[in-house]
Amino acid sequence: MSNRAVGIDLGTTYSAIAQVNKHGVPEILANAEGDRITPSVILFDEDDIVVGNYAKQAAIAYPDQVVDFIKRQIGDPNYGFAYGGEVYTPEKLSSFILAKLKHDAEMRLGHPIEEAVITVPAYFGDQQRRATLKAGELAGLKVLKLINEPTAAAFAYGLANAGKDMKVLVFDLGGGTFDVTYAEIVGKDIKVTATTGDHQLGGKDWDDSLIKWAAERFVATHGIDPLDDIAAYHDLRQKCVSAKLTLTRRPKVNLFFDYEGKILREEVTREMFEELTSPLVARCEALTLDVLQDANAEASEVDVVLLAGGSTRMPRVRKLIENMFNQAAATDINPDECVALGAALTAALESARLSGEAPPVDIRTHDVTSHSLGMVVFKDGELKNSQIIRRNTRIPCERTRDNYVTTHEGQSTMDLWLVQGESTNPTECNALGHFEFYGIPPRPAGDTRLAVTFRYNANGIVEVEAIDLNNGQTLGHRLSDSGISLDDVTRDQVPMHIALLMDCSGSMYGQSITAARKSAASFVSKTMGGQTNRKLSLVAFPGGLKTPVTDNKDQILTAVNGLSPIGSTPMALGLAQARASLKASTGVQKIYVVLTDGHPDDPAGTLEECNRIRRTGGRIITIGVGQQVQQDYLRSLCSSANDYHHCDEPLDLEGTFINLATELSDGA
Repeated sequence: MSNRAVGIDLGTTYSAIAQVNKHGVPEILANAEGDRITPSVILFDEDDIVVGNYAKQAAIAYPDQVVDFIKRQIGDPNYGFAYGGEVYTPEKLSSFILAKLKHDAEMRLGHPIEEAVITVPAYFGDQQRRATLKAGELAGLKVLKLINEPTAAAFAYGLANAGKDMKVLVFDLGGGTFDVTYAEIVGKDIKVTATTGDHQLGGKDWDDSLIKWAAERFVATHGIDPLDDIAAYHDLRQKCVSAKLTLTRRPKVNLFFDYEGKILREEVTREMFEELTSPLVARCEALTLDVLQDANAEASEVDVVLLAGGSTRMPRVRKLIENMFNQAAATDINPDECVALGAALTAALESARLSGEAPPVDIRTHDVTSHSLGMVVFKDGELKNSQIIRRNTRIPCERTRDNYVTTHEGQSTMDLWLVQGESTNPTECNALGHFEFYGIPPRPAGDTRLAVTFRYNANGIVEVEAIDLNNGQTLGHRLSDSGISLDDVTRDQVPMHIALLMDCSGSMYGQSITAARKSAASFVSKTMGGQTNRKLSLVAFPGGLKTPVTDNKDQILTAVNGLSPIGSTPMALGLAQARASLKASTGVQKIYVVLTDGHPDDPAGTLEECNRIRRTGGRIITIGVGQQVQQDYLRSLCSSANDYHHCDEPLDLEGTFINLATELSDGA
């Protein structure tokens, strides 16, 4: 077997790497220091980047140069660690840990490592999974697969107990994340039935509880807070972590800590520590009950409770399992290593499959998705999460909906918001992004029908594609870079750019232009008053662009007051100029409000220009003034029947404009 793929447990506090040896047995590869697990801590020391024990020990001396617990930040685009004039993303930081594991394993094995399977918490969402793949690539690895950590642990256990059919609950409490998974081992298959968890719950939270308590005792005794000093914080953290580990073996421990010449000396009992952290244990218990409910299983049906993650060594955690399942947890495999061993088995299988070789072990895993996938829809007057793929569906999987139709004339794009989560309220879910499908041929409104396929691939990563059912073509798609969030949509804070087009033809002399200026000024004041997401441009026909798109209300009002009638009615040209003024404004609502009392010079050209605007998602509203207006023609320019307004007399105009401004401000 020419297997050079490895399995990597990229952990919050510790990481490990393993490989299946020539005998088909997975084994941990010790690092350069001879340790079987490596602290997931990074030290920036001038031009050197150090990962592991030395970095962990240096945290007290060089707190501003050390990064730890980075796994809790992976996938967060807003996080960055600044050092030496450079800002490092969570993906880049994670790649340093992976590169350390890769390098040390290569030194031990004597050959390059190019392929790996990397484990992730089962409860990781799409962004975290994509970021983990990116970290692997940055470390010089071809990531064959991502596998959920509890599934990897079950794989290692299943191989060690081959031939036994059993129902297994994997209780995976690591340094920073918690997963609980229910699986059935039947013959050569490991079938995950249900999984849940919390990627912000782990041993760090037990540490933090003790740190907070100790800091409060220090403040009460000495009147100063050691947590205000980052070096003192790291020192106290190390003391509290050491105390926590000691309490795993002994009923009590003495905690000593000094800061600025003042000393804290406290006896910490296991009973006190367990009471202090009881809410954390309760969270673990609640999630465990959830997964049993999702699996439609009783605790009494579980044959084996398998532990993964070093935090499962805490006596209170072991006691919780005994109380819930009336049995002690299995201790066959080291909880620090079982995830990496399972990842190594998966890596060997994937490598063999790709090379066409016989698999080293005859066992298969079948995983599920940990989050429901949904799209945001507008229903009953509010945005809702319409679930498409339910949580705990076996992956890979896909669902197709073929009932999407275009809604306006010549529409060439379609927008879609995707979320992960169980709530019907999309803002309580994890927004995956605003997808834009493009390349739809211009057709009448409602004539284009699309089929959109939503997919979870084998890595638990979301994929989408759309097909134009009219011609069978697959549409291109991209994530919008508009910067608009789902919260913006829900709170009606999507940016809106409005082009106000004013008829300044000769027929507007006298009372008409006076009323038009007054009404337009009221519209501008109402639309922009108190709104931070509204910008306007003013276009006169004839006269051209008076102001570019701006949020300067005074600039717009000055231009409105300067309008005067000067000639013909080149409405098509005015629309083209307005379209150009909003062209660079992607990812916003584009509204074109046209006021006219007559007939355009080029009716056909005006209609074609309106079609261009609608094809790019613009909304056209027309306001006709007077009894000589061709109302049917102006209606034909609008995006919908409700977007045409008519005033018999100029005196009615201001009220119409005020109502329209109110509608736009309310997000109707």
